[in-house]
Amino acid sequence: MVGSDELDGLRRAESQRQVLLFLVERGEPLSSKEVAEAMSMSVNAVNIALFNLFNKGLVDRVSRGVYKYKLGPILVKLLDKYLER
Repeated sequence: MVGSDELDGLRRAESQRQVLLFLVERGEPLSSKEVAEAMSMSVNAVNIALFNLFNKGLVDRVSRGVYKYKLGPILVKLLDKYLER
């Protein structure tokens, strides 16, 4: 499950945050090449961001080089924070 450390890490990792938000906005699995072209980033930079996002449990690998966001754990954390008020 995604913890606050993983989410806090996105504050410092701009490329990871941008790639994750792009996947969320598109709402469909995308290849690293598709993300790179759409975001004007290098494929290598996107691959590194996706690798780190995968390790943090924020994206799922659909097939080789194709990823989708995994918001379930994020929503749980956001709801926990929201309901604490």
